[in-house]
Amino acid sequence: MELSFTTQNATFAFGQHDRVTIEGARYCVTSRNEEGYVLTRDDGTGLSVQFAHAQLSRLASARRITVERDYYDPRECQRRLRGQTSMVSNLSDKARARVSKKDAYCEAVEKLRREGTTIKMTDESLRANMTLIMGTALEYVGNLNPLGATSLDLSADFRKAPSTRTLRRWLQIKQQDGLAALAGAMHRRGNRGSAMGPEALGLLYKEVRGYLRVEKPTMKMIHDNVVLAFEQRNAERAEEGLDPLTTPSRETVRRAIRSLDPFEVECARNGLAAARKKFRPVADGLNLTRPLERVEMDEWTVDLMTLMKTSEIYEVLTDEEKLALGLDGGKDRWVLTVAICCTTRCIVGMTLSRNAKSGAACQTLQMVLSDKGQWADAVGALSAWDLFGMVELLVTDGGNAFKSEAFRHTCADLGIALEIATNGVPEARGTIERVFKTVATGLMPRLSGRTFSDIITKGDTDPRDRAALTVDDLTFALIRWVVDIYHNTPHRGLRGETPLECWRRLVDQYGVQPPPDIERTRLVFGERMERRLDKTGITVLGVRYHSEVLATWMLRRDPEQVEVRWHPMDIGAVSVRLGSEWHTIPAVDDSLDGVPARTWLTAVRHVRAGAPNSKRVDMVAVREAIKAIDARNAASMAAAGINFEDWSLEAMARAERQYVAGVEFFERKAPQKADAEPGHAIPDLSEVTGEDDAAATSGTSSAGATGPRPGKSNLTIEED
Repeated sequence: MELSFTTQNATFAFGQHDRVTIEGARYCVTSRNEEGYVLTRDDGTGLSVQFAHAQLSRLASARRITVERDYYDPRECQRRLRGQTSMVSNLSDKARARVSKKDAYCEAVEKLRREGTTIKMTDESLRANMTLIMGTALEYVGNLNPLGATSLDLSADFRKAPSTRTLRRWLQIKQQDGLAALAGAMHRRGNRGSAMGPEALGLLYKEVRGYLRVEKPTMKMIHDNVVLAFEQRNAERAEEGLDPLTTPSRETVRRAIRSLDPFEVECARNGLAAARKKFRPVADGLNLTRPLERVEMDEWTVDLMTLMKTSEIYEVLTDEEKLALGLDGGKDRWVLTVAICCTTRCIVGMTLSRNAKSGAACQTLQMVLSDKGQWADAVGALSAWDLFGMVELLVTDGGNAFKSEAFRHTCADLGIALEIATNGVPEARGTIERVFKTVATGLMPRLSGRTFSDIITKGDTDPRDRAALTVDDLTFALIRWVVDIYHNTPHRGLRGETPLECWRRLVDQYGVQPPPDIERTRLVFGERMERRLDKTGITVLGVRYHSEVLATWMLRRDPEQVEVRWHPMDIGAVSVRLGSEWHTIPAVDDSLDGVPARTWLTAVRHVRAGAPNSKRVDMVAVREAIKAIDARNAASMAAAGINFEDWSLEAMARAERQYVAGVEFFERKAPQKADAEPGHAIPDLSEVTGEDDAAATSGTSSAGATGPRPGKSNLTIEED
């Protein structure tokens, strides 16, 4: 069926210090009203351009907008001056290994302190509990030897615990500058020769207020400045014949700094957002105003066993069907990972997977950032599911999927604040917990009554012929229920307003931050792999990628392994690291732009099924198969939207062996007009199959041909 996607409802929010890049042109934000934005070029020309909200929505859907949050903020400028990267994904493998160790120890300390242990940040307390901290840190690491080396550096070896001073420094760097800052420049440099100073009580507090600066001067710096200011003032007083002032001691300066308002100190040194987070009251509930201001994500085990037995369909399923559905009594279960906007109560992402996996959590987060209209249209939903944007705060529980470094690093790269609530306290995630209760009481009875019960009552002679419960059935029902029923049902927590109405109203009022562009999405969410670069380019799943950048690099290098980022939702391009820079390399066949890997492999499998013994695949036939799959397989498209897809290195290698190993893709040549007279020339067999004459002859003989193959023909067919 023909799908249509609605994007005019999205309104984006840009910050005052954001740098917005639209189709290669960079802008800073000047003003905003109900019609759109006025953006000014940052090249010094002062030229301003207006963009309507609908225009920005279309550009964002095409991934042509890049937003660098707080790019012009003084704190962000200072971090760039220090050479600190803002994304863990940009780091090399060795740097990521060092970050993993430091981050794991930081997370362990924060978890133990959240759980109410007696750990303090003193040397004695940290040293006494270092064994406990090390054991807890191992929970946050997926691989103790990610480099596969026989010996590890001290900075990446988890068996070597840091000193108490080093651990405190790691915690400070992460809290102030984010996860990526742990990669380098770990120590805090002190300007010991610089000074700022006070005088008596008035002079003292005049200089003490210098502590309230984004440069974050230390107490020692303030004391040095106080001493200098007093020396200068005493020199002036000596010329005036006055007694010198008593220079305050270091302890006096420290007490004066501690007497400053804590909220004002935090706001001045770390920003308003950090101050609100640190001093937010936890007993008075949440005060949310903007869409995606707080998103909660959690996992829920789908109770298929109870569902099947209450619908009386369990008894008619074969053992194979029970095994496929996880109903064989084993430990495998279907897990639904859901993300909900706490402000509007809208479900903005969900993934169905076998068991809890970190990949499912990352896929759900990516769904939050994506327009989900195509999946709603695929199941025939009557309402739009164009609810997407950048998350401000993401709250999860302490499950392994959310504690994994892959998920935590993804949030850090996207600039999303991640808060892991205390285990065993579901009220800390009350919104998502209530949604799961709504699913159990609202969706499952509908699913049981409409999908399964009628199978039994149809009276088939062999009920097994109709008792085909598939994952597609469950995903179809989930999407339709969320989009058409849940989002349009009045919500008590919204004072009778529906979640969709609340989303529309608040988006019109506040807007949402746009999602990352396709290049950043590929770097953050893409699969990491290494591929051999040679004169033909790079090949992934049978698709060849090449560009002028690769050709120029090959002129200076021998064939080598290069680091590649590949995204399964769009195989039209990959990102390749050449030296220290990432470059976007398009596929040689530009018709693959926007084609998912699943569709590509399905098309190749269908084409190869027509000639199972052939090792050559016609790309024209593959393109026609892709069009047919997109046009007819709407149900699978919907399932692919929320079902977890495993594209690990093992799964990639398995798919390549099964479908494209040893296969050569060629372009079939169309018939050409005859040069001399009207008509079409009959093309050679080599032009049709892509093989030379000798190979074609050999192939015909091996197939059992009874006579010699005729030579090239000059026969033309006259047109009527």
